[in-house]
Amino acid sequence: MISATAGKIVNLGLYQLGWLCCVLGAAWVYPLRGAVAALLLMAVHLLLATSRQAELKLMLCACLLGTVVDSAQQALGVFSFKTDPAWPFWLPLWVLVIWAQFATLLHYGLHWLTGRPLLAAGFGLVGGPLAYWGGISLGAANFGDNLGFSYASLALLWALVMPLLVWLSHRFDGREGRYRWPGGKLLQR
Repeated sequence: MISATAGKIVNLGLYQLGWLCCVLGAAWVYPLRGAVAALLLMAVHLLLATSRQAELKLMLCACLLGTVVDSAQQALGVFSFKTDPAWPFWLPLWVLVIWAQFATLLHYGLHWLTGRPLLAAGFGLVGGPLAYWGGISLGAANFGDNLGFSYASLALLWALVMPLLVWLSHRFDGREGRYRWPGGKLLQR
């Protein structure tokens, strides 16, 4: 049998590769290619996931929440994303894909946050701004003029968003996710 730890590593790897595809695609002026590559990695996640319906619901909710959160932050001047002139919407596609991808972690690599709202808030407080800083450092976006305000805004918002996402993941399917490998074997603990 394959261990559940291996499944978490695969999950984190799929997310990180997708995040890099999106961010580097935007930075290197190939935002659509980056988003499509990340979508293919999410398809791999869904093929391996045992509860696809719960994953899809969570991914959709994360996209909707991300649209509100990042639109508000962009309107406040916290940051600005590199956009594709051919893309007609306020937020670039790659940003929405990152939100959906992040949701794939909640039943797998980040399941340890379930039932721990203060820990989830702390994780968001630190991890949220770091993720945006990483994307900005790679050239996918720019911080606003007031760097302190940008960091504080991201930290506060992610301290609220992270417990909400963890709560949603529990609401849709509170069980820790496991991958089904080719051949039908479930990952065991």
